[in-house]
Amino acid sequence: MKSSTARPSSSDAISGTAPATIVDDFSIDCKPGRVIGSQSASGHFRRGTDVEKLISIDNGALRIQPPITPGWGRAGLAYGPFQRQAGLALAVFMLNGHNTSEGNSREDSFKSRIWRWVRGSQANSIGNRLWRRASSSQHQGTVRQFYRWARNYRGRFKKDGQDAHLMENLALGWFPNAVPADPTAAGHSIVVRALGPDNGELCTRCDSSRHSAEKSSLTPAFQGLQNVQTYYLVLLREQGAAYYAASVVNAKGLMAFPNMRLIGIDAPDSRPAESSETLYAGLYQSALGQVGFRVDTRVYDFQTQLLPTLSNWYGTAQTADTLVADQASSLADQAAEVGGRWHGLRGTLEKTARGLVARTEDSLALLEMPAPAGAIHAVVNADDPLSACALLWRTQDERNTWGLFFENGQCQLRLQTEGTWTKIAVEERYGLREGRNTVQILDSGSSFSLYLNGLLLFDRWFTDTRLQAIAQLGLLYKNGGPDTTSDQSSGPALAQLEAHPREIPIPTEFNLRHPWQTTGTEILVTESFAGSHGELSERLVEVGNGQWQRTLGTGKMQLTGEGALKVDASVAQPNPGRLAYTVDWPNPNFADVSVDILPPGTARHQDEKGRGGLIFWQDADNYITVSQWLDDSYGGASVSSFFHIDGFEEIYDAVWTNVGTRVQWGQQQTFRIAFDGLNFTVYLGEEPVLYRAITDIYPKFERLSIQRVGLVANWEWGDDTGTQFNRFVAKA
Repeated sequence: MKSSTARPSSSDAISGTAPATIVDDFSIDCKPGRVIGSQSASGHFRRGTDVEKLISIDNGALRIQPPITPGWGRAGLAYGPFQRQAGLALAVFMLNGHNTSEGNSREDSFKSRIWRWVRGSQANSIGNRLWRRASSSQHQGTVRQFYRWARNYRGRFKKDGQDAHLMENLALGWFPNAVPADPTAAGHSIVVRALGPDNGELCTRCDSSRHSAEKSSLTPAFQGLQNVQTYYLVLLREQGAAYYAASVVNAKGLMAFPNMRLIGIDAPDSRPAESSETLYAGLYQSALGQVGFRVDTRVYDFQTQLLPTLSNWYGTAQTADTLVADQASSLADQAAEVGGRWHGLRGTLEKTARGLVARTEDSLALLEMPAPAGAIHAVVNADDPLSACALLWRTQDERNTWGLFFENGQCQLRLQTEGTWTKIAVEERYGLREGRNTVQILDSGSSFSLYLNGLLLFDRWFTDTRLQAIAQLGLLYKNGGPDTTSDQSSGPALAQLEAHPREIPIPTEFNLRHPWQTTGTEILVTESFAGSHGELSERLVEVGNGQWQRTLGTGKMQLTGEGALKVDASVAQPNPGRLAYTVDWPNPNFADVSVDILPPGTARHQDEKGRGGLIFWQDADNYITVSQWLDDSYGGASVSSFFHIDGFEEIYDAVWTNVGTRVQWGQQQTFRIAFDGLNFTVYLGEEPVLYRAITDIYPKFERLSIQRVGLVANWEWGDDTGTQFNRFVAKA
């Protein structure tokens, strides 16, 4: 295919760099293949690349479709060039198509995939399906889908001459070129990496002092990123950048808009020699979808702003201190550069030109902060890698604290309780190295992760709330240099210490749209399924008007006689296909429906299959189902949505999110969906895990009129074996 990459014209070169403020809200529709080279409503030139003509604008958002050939440098949007300056920030509000998208993953044959497309979910006969597909105005792109499958089966993406999956699917931030060959290997970027059962891993690019044996420059911030609307912000510093993210209320790993969370800092020793003084703000997609499914990315806002108040070296920190002085000076009782005062508890600590050094052994100082730290970053200059020091946080006092220790070429995580230290974890592969080291702690309050030179220590995240509300940190030196006024010391020197709060307001200079998150308030229907054993049909709801009706399928849901409803199925006799029971719904424009679901079985390897969920029904030709998927065939669970539109259901348009171990055999939890006929959000308990607008899948779709709501035992590559439902509640 002919590339539609946009390069600067002579007039662009004459006009020089772009203004610091760029606002693109994608309010004007643009056909596929015509976005690159066009102008936003505010008059800003859109650069980037669109090799396969995948990028378009509709319904107030940019759309990126799945590529036929996965890879970087094929689909992306950029603005610029900008003159690099501290405080220049990029903010993007978007919905990544699927955070666990992979390039070239295939687990079935081309023939079996085509046959499954023909058969669909088996809710309709094959003849009826094909006729409805031919007559539908909503379903498009089938030929392209088949071609993508065929190309995928003929050959995989090659990397270094070997077959390889492409796991990084999205990158956005600041780059030296409008179309970087690999945006995960240059510039300052936030990257989403596929993580299989845990869906997505959010990473930041870090060029600061990595171990030479480590090829990757991506630092993982957290795992389990769900498919919900997300905000990303990348703030340039004089050297490096700071990375932030936000989402909706209770989203895993993120703070709720209009606040954000710092997820990483790139603090290189000096600006890379190859780095240009001009940068481009960009967003690039390498892969979308998984195992044959297609799903589009949507971008709602793309903005840049110069933020003078955040142009200092510490950005959004609530407390910061360079710990550097031209002439040696005592740290005791000094005020930090920003927010808080130092208290010397033991020994002698001095600021020097190298940083803070200890003049005596066992030196300790604590720093009070306005609020508990959500992110801590510091530089450790080590002349002797075997020197011993520690960064303390969640520090109540000198007898109660968490500590990240560096000594004898190792890293250790320790917890001190009433003066007694307990060793929690040991990292033997990495320790301080001679010269400059960067240390980072990310702490959400419920969990934390630790990093040295951009590497995740201990290969894990720690879930622990002990001392979570304490707003104090400390510096501990177990050994120190001679007690002199010389700047020279054989011990470590700490510098550039910064601590950021857990919640940081998104700068008001950005005028970003709010996410869709609506909650029902008026209960119209409740059902506890109390009563004697029997089939659900014709039963009047306990609260509200109407009665249950079997709307789809030939199977049955039976009252257990013990206050529950169970799909009448087993491993030996699974439910045959899709089964749904519904009740009348009086508000066609909104429904917030929840039910407690108990998946069948008690553990893996019992051949039990959980497919229980909810259905929103307009008529026999138009409805959506959203259900849990729990199966022995995969190492995690998922939540999946299927769309029966104009009498046809394109099963490879299904949108799902992998939820890891949140759904388990024999463990009941609340499954809830808020839906306004166009937008829906799915919750497991209080956590939002999946958001979509139906126009994200079918651009010309107007709205589903919600006439009935209810329960479904879905077909999804297997049938339900006995899901149980409890406590059904529907709100307007």
